[in-house]
Amino acid sequence: MTFRISTSQSPHRPGRLWLQLLLFGGFFLSLLIGLGALLGLYFLPSLEQETALVASDPLLLVEPARIPPHLALLQLAGADGDGLVRQAATAGESALAYSILIYDGALSPSRQANELLRVGRQFLAAEDSLRAVAAFDRARAAALFALPMPPLERGQLLARSGEGLLQAGDVGGALQSALQAQHVAAQAAGLLPAQRVQLLQAAEPIIRGHGNSEEMQRLNELLRAPGQTPLRVALISRLPELRVGYLPPAPLVALREERIAAAQALIDRILLTGGQDIEPERAGLVQALLAEDALHTEIYAGWNSPALPLAERHGLLFGYREWLLVKLQAAEGGFGLRLVENWETDKDAIRIGLGLVMGEMNALMNAQIDEDPDPASRAILRLEALQWLAFQAEMGFYPNAPLGDISSRMETTQAELETLGLPPDLPLFYDAGAAPPGFRIARRYE
Repeated sequence: MTFRISTSQSPHRPGRLWLQLLLFGGFFLSLLIGLGALLGLYFLPSLEQETALVASDPLLLVEPARIPPHLALLQLAGADGDGLVRQAATAGESALAYSILIYDGALSPSRQANELLRVGRQFLAAEDSLRAVAAFDRARAAALFALPMPPLERGQLLARSGEGLLQAGDVGGALQSALQAQHVAAQAAGLLPAQRVQLLQAAEPIIRGHGNSEEMQRLNELLRAPGQTPLRVALISRLPELRVGYLPPAPLVALREERIAAAQALIDRILLTGGQDIEPERAGLVQALLAEDALHTEIYAGWNSPALPLAERHGLLFGYREWLLVKLQAAEGGFGLRLVENWETDKDAIRIGLGLVMGEMNALMNAQIDEDPDPASRAILRLEALQWLAFQAEMGFYPNAPLGDISSRMETTQAELETLGLPPDLPLFYDAGAAPPGFRIARRYE
C-alpha cells in the first residue's frame, strides 16, 4: 500500500486534513529521529575518545570540590602520606584518598595498589565508573612494577584489579589484568603449587568469560599441572643502593617548619570558622610555600655539582621531584582549596619541569650503574632502574617519558640477563598495540 498527497483538484473529504497533518508529522518525526541517530554515530567516537583520554590521565579525575581542605592540608602540615591515605580511605573520603595516591610519589607500590583497590571499590559503590577504572588500572600498574613484592601478593593484586575493572565496565582491561595474574601463576619463581592454583582460580572467571580459545586452553593446561614451574630467577632488588638521602641545608629545614606551622594554622582556622574568614591564614601558607619553593629551586640548580657523590645527587633529585609533585597537587586543587595562583596558571610548566627532573634521574642512574664492575649486578640494577622509570610514567610521574627508549633498553637488558644465566621470571615489555597501550608481563616460559 502507498500513500499520496491529494492534489488541489481532488475532492475534499471530511477528515482528510487531519490525515495529512498526521502524515506530515510522522514524516518529520522520522526525519528528526534519523538525523539524531546520524549525529549520534558521528559524535559517539569523539565521546568515547574523550572518556579514554580522561581515564588515561589520573590528574584530570581529581575532584577539588569533594576534598575536605582541613584533612588534605595535613599533608602540608607534615602528616605521613602512608597513614593519611589509609585513614582517608577508611573514613570513606575517596576523593581525598585518590588525590593522595595520585600525587604522593613516595608511597610504596604495595600500599598504592592496595589502597587504589579500596578507593576503586568506593567509586564503584558511588556509581563513578570513570574514576573506578582509573583507580583499578593504576593498582594494576603498581602490582606489575612493585620492587620487591611477594609473587602471591602480586598475582592477587592483579586478579583483584581485573575483578574491579570488569565491574566498572572495562572488559578489555579486566581481561589483560587476569592474563597478567595468570602469567604470575605460571612464571613466578617461589610459588607453591597450591598458591599457583589459587591465582589461576582467581583469574579463571574473567578468562573463561572473555578470553579467546587459546587463552582458555592455556588456562586449562596450567590448572592440570600447577606444579610445573620454569627454571627462572626472581631478581633481588638493589635499587635503593643507588640513592642516599640528601641532607637538606638548615635554611630549607627552617622554611619547611614554617610551612608546617602555617598549614596547621590554616587547618585550625578552617575548623574554628567552618571555612569562613580564612584569608589571613591562607595567605600565610601561600607565602610559606613560595619561600620554600624558591630555596628548593636554588638547591636543585646545583644538583650536578662534582662535589656531590652520585648517590647524594640522586637523593637531591628525588627530593626535588617530590616537591614538584606537591606543587602540582596544589596547582590542580588537590588540597581542596586554591593556594598559589601562579602555580595554577603555570601547571603545564610544572609538569614540564617534572619531566626534566625525571630525565636527569634517568641519566644519573645510567652513570651510577655503569660504575658497577660486575656484568650481572650491572644488568640487574639497570633492569630495576628501567622498570622504576616505566612505573613512574604509568603513574603519571614522568611526563613525556621516552617510552620507546625505555622499552627497548628493558628488552635488551632482559635478554642480557638470559645470556648471563639469570632469566627474570616476570619479564616486562611495552605493548604499543594494546588498548590501552602499556607494559605487560611477557609469556616466556615455554
